[in-house]
Amino acid sequence: MATEESWNGKNMYCYRCGHCWMVRNDKKPRMCPRCRSSRYDVPVAREHVCAFCGKGWTLESLDDVCPACGKHIFDSGDPEERHCNQCDHVWIARSKRDPVRCPLCKSKKWKAPRNPQYICRRCGNVWMNSTGAPKKCPKCQSLKWNEPAFKLQCRRCGYKWIANNSEGSDKVKACPSCRSRKWNEVPTMASCPQCGSIYVPRTPGAKCPKCSSAGSGKPVIDQQCGFCGETWSTTQSMPVCPRCGMSKPIGEDDRQVVLWEGDRYKLTYLHKDGIGCVYLWADGLPEAVSYIEEIMRRSGTPLKQLVSMAGDPSHEGYWRELAAHMLQHKDDCMGNVPYFKQRLGLSQGLAEILALHFVGMCPEAIALLRGETIESVRLAFDAIMRSYSDSGIVVNDSIFTDDPISLYGDPEERRTIWL
Repeated sequence: MATEESWNGKNMYCYRCGHCWMVRNDKKPRMCPRCRSSRYDVPVAREHVCAFCGKGWTLESLDDVCPACGKHIFDSGDPEERHCNQCDHVWIARSKRDPVRCPLCKSKKWKAPRNPQYICRRCGNVWMNSTGAPKKCPKCQSLKWNEPAFKLQCRRCGYKWIANNSEGSDKVKACPSCRSRKWNEVPTMASCPQCGSIYVPRTPGAKCPKCSSAGSGKPVIDQQCGFCGETWSTTQSMPVCPRCGMSKPIGEDDRQVVLWEGDRYKLTYLHKDGIGCVYLWADGLPEAVSYIEEIMRRSGTPLKQLVSMAGDPSHEGYWRELAAHMLQHKDDCMGNVPYFKQRLGLSQGLAEILALHFVGMCPEAIALLRGETIESVRLAFDAIMRSYSDSGIVVNDSIFTDDPISLYGDPEERRTIWL
């Protein structure tokens, strides 16, 4: 049995209305899609008007060309791009007539000016509304979507909540979950040089709670970097590591302790510049980093329990799982690089440095990871801050935000960004 010839891709012409179109299925069309005539393929003596020059002549066959400009009747000219003002989608229309709606967002107002954009201060949802100021957020249904609110996170237990007062974290006295009054202070850790136990000192220079050794709040020794482990000789009272550029951690401001160490990998906790992060090291180089609050929240482990598990062989599985998770997601932050380049006008290298810093990596660790000097990384941060200033973004790192990237908005708009 012979197979029927496919009509897909063939050019068709209606002798009744002069419409030209292309068949998009295997069967012969039953009627003209414009005039709906079923006798569209029956030749009639009628005048055909050229779509390019407007010349009219009597069509004798489908191979005719315009006697004035030489264009074939099926020529549609150069494709015309259409742009949706609502979602910025660009597409090529099938005909010269304006489409009814945008093929991406389905909006019939694709040629109208862009609708106003709104941000819910409760859940961070961004949406557009064409009927004026919305009464509630379409995602969380909050009627107070436009009132000032701050997302806070306890740095002791990882609990998150929303503060409605206009002064943000300044008026919050304690965490609603663990009742800690130091909820916004990054916990410091120290290792006792006498017994090796890890603890959280309550006051500067506090004694070890296990062996009561005085002055045990110093986790590093002289002439050895407490961050990258480099050893060197110096007579300075405040030595600087020649490898990573980190000032020797002394006192309560900068301290690092080892939480777990395997054959190749190790996990350390660093409290620096008011930020507490856990670093994953591999062969002496930082591989990944995570905020201590995120680790507590993801595992549901409070700070006291996390400290008690440090260096304990019975919790080897927990630390190995944490190291594997950090290693698996170490490159997730690079997904923000294209946006940083477009939003802030950064180069590829500066955008990668900013992406690493967004997840908590300090400049010294970035220099080690990228094989650069600490001076070049600091110059890169100066260039990044100039780009922030030029973009109109106001950085406020005192308020916690789950996804600060989503709040950057349109490059033409100026907003306060909570990092």
